[in-house]
Amino acid sequence: MAEETEIIVLRGNPDAAELAAVSTVLLTLLRDRGRAPAQPPEAEPAHWSIRGADGRGPLYRGLWDGRGSR
Repeated sequence: MAEETEIIVLRGNPDAAELAAVSTVLLTLLRDRGRAPAQPPEAEPAHWSIRGADGRGPLYRGLWDGRGSR
């Protein structure tokens, strides 16, 4: 048995454009109900860093250049 869907107008008098918009959304939901959910694409690695000109990060410079504890 097919499922029935109804639209109840709570307040006001919807015009044809509003009814068409609601119908479009409901038909799209009904059409997509049987499809498998789309998987998001894999994220690409970041193309930036916080390294200094010497190629080492700020934590490395602070700990191993004699300014911090080892």
